[in-house]
Amino acid sequence: MKKIDLQCHTAFSDGELSPEETVDLAVKRGIKALAITDHDTVDGIGPAVAHSRSKGIELVPGIEIECEESRHGFEKVDMLGLLIDYKNKTLVNFTEKTKNDRIRQKKLIIRKLNNLGFEITFEEVAKIVMGSFGRPHIAKILLNKYPGEFTSINDVFNKYLGENMPAYAARKHRVTLKGAIKIIKESNGIPVLAHPGVFKREYSVELIDIFANLGGEGIETYYPYHIIVPDLKINERQNSEMINFYKSIAKSKKLLESGGNDFHGSYRDTMGKVYVPYKVLENLRARISAE
Repeated sequence: MKKIDLQCHTAFSDGELSPEETVDLAVKRGIKALAITDHDTVDGIGPAVAHSRSKGIELVPGIEIECEESRHGFEKVDMLGLLIDYKNKTLVNFTEKTKNDRIRQKKLIIRKLNNLGFEITFEEVAKIVMGSFGRPHIAKILLNKYPGEFTSINDVFNKYLGENMPAYAARKHRVTLKGAIKIIKESNGIPVLAHPGVFKREYSVELIDIFANLGGEGIETYYPYHIIVPDLKINERQNSEMINFYKSIAKSKKLLESGGNDFHGSYRDTMGKVYVPYKVLENLRARISAE
């Protein structure tokens, strides 16, 4: 059976591997179709598409957009855009504006770290950034410079960079769900609500309703919550039950399904962990063909 993975991050956002290395790993793991969905950037898609042509793997252009829907009580919501035209002018303009906001945020985080006694500069972090500037880039530098202080990138987040931690700073300009849906559809893509199960179940159902009413078309039903969200304290069997729950929600609300493992590299080496059937991609493509 052909397996796919429709959420994956490269070094062009907060992943560790280049687009080419990411494609090679997917081929090695038997994945037949892979979506590159870097945070708020499409810069890594071109290299991945070019490299995939001779590798016998389908490359799905995508993006993950960080949204806010505070008027409904959701401060941070992630949305995937799949099968996008990654050269679309509206989309590219959005990513450029977002890149500037991310840089402002990271400068503030570094300033807070300096005040906490850490010797780190914006310039040294920027040297390892290929595209979209993420907090893991800062964490990687801190881990290298202070091995006695931190044991992993996750440890840096748990102590300083996570939300509500001493060095955290929020993004200033984030798009709403409605705005992100509009951008994705203008780029001929399909807006998909990412990993709804990170919220409490009743809140996730409420969020799915909001998303669908705004024109959202799919939800990520397949996802390795048991690996990525330790606070849920669930095992693989319980994760399968969560997947089935969101599959039933998608069916009842006539939403498309998607599925991805949210791979980032060695600190989140999840590519292919949860099986996602090829039929999911066929259904997504069929929606575009029908429009």
